[in-house]
Amino acid sequence: MSTIKLKYIKSYTDRLGVRRHYFNKLGEPKTALPGLPGSKSFMAAYQACLDALEAKQSRKVPARAPKVVPGSVDDVALRYYASAEFKTLAEITQATYRNEIDKFRREKDKHGNPHGPKPIAMLDRRGVKALIAEKADKPGAANKRLRTLKLLLKFAIEEELRTDNPAAGMKSLKVGDGDGFLVWEEHHIEQFERHWPVGSKPRLALALLLFTAQRRSDVVRMGRQHVRDGMMAVRQQKTGAYLDIPIHDDLAPVLDAVTVDIPAFLLSEHNKPFQPTSFGNWFGDRCRDAGLPKGFNAHGLRKAACRRLAESGCSTREIMAVSGHKTIEEVERYTRSADQKKLARAAMARLSITR
Repeated sequence: MSTIKLKYIKSYTDRLGVRRHYFNKLGEPKTALPGLPGSKSFMAAYQACLDALEAKQSRKVPARAPKVVPGSVDDVALRYYASAEFKTLAEITQATYRNEIDKFRREKDKHGNPHGPKPIAMLDRRGVKALIAEKADKPGAANKRLRTLKLLLKFAIEEELRTDNPAAGMKSLKVGDGDGFLVWEEHHIEQFERHWPVGSKPRLALALLLFTAQRRSDVVRMGRQHVRDGMMAVRQQKTGAYLDIPIHDDLAPVLDAVTVDIPAFLLSEHNKPFQPTSFGNWFGDRCRDAGLPKGFNAHGLRKAACRRLAESGCSTREIMAVSGHKTIEEVERYTRSADQKKLARAAMARLSITR
């Protein structure tokens, strides 16, 4: 006996044992259908419901896009999103730039006016400095705003909306040591591991981040299919680089604890692979659960992995082969602390021998 599957049909058996059928689309009134599915009366009533739904949807007026002022910051942003320059960026980079640009467009000045509708041709160097100064108490946010302004102003020149870039040459504000992300020291890692044992999802996330030295956007895509001959095969989403990273002895048992066949090692509460941003938020919450203060996050473990490699005596090139960094300068930002400790120990050892 075959079963007919029809869209929007909900069926149930009432208290008298009679099977009842309804046309039930979310957001629309429920309509009872006569007879049995497949019968002439049932199919006629079902088709009438479909026709009424289609007619209703065709009458809906599409939402009108907000008016964009020509030559405004909004105008430049939308042109940039439609450009080949933007479309050829990696997806994670597109999302990062779009978030920063749209945030600036929505933010308001001291008079309560959003920056988006303002003419970009009127922004001078003094105005750029004032916009950066608004974020001076948060250097990381100030530098993101500066990057956003440099990008928009540069693109505005290409679109012939202005002839100069007043943000060009402006230096970023100093953000403590390195790039502003806290580096996990060994006692931080031990504290997290004590709270989250092997077999838990947070411990799995920590191990993948710490023993592959990859970005969160790459870790969330790792799965059993990437494990080959004792190596983790990675294609970095941001750079497109292919890496084969040996699976560390401390990572192997954590991966072995994942016995379910799933598309990725790390799944969200909806049993789907995480998006990078939502994973970052989720992992930050697990850090707080472990008692770590705000500021310890997934990117800090990438730095910790590079620190560990440096403290183990790895060369800059060896570290780059694992992390996938493209320039020596990038790696040196991560390993500066390890180099300082190594040199300090060597200096004090020489002093002891001399004395």
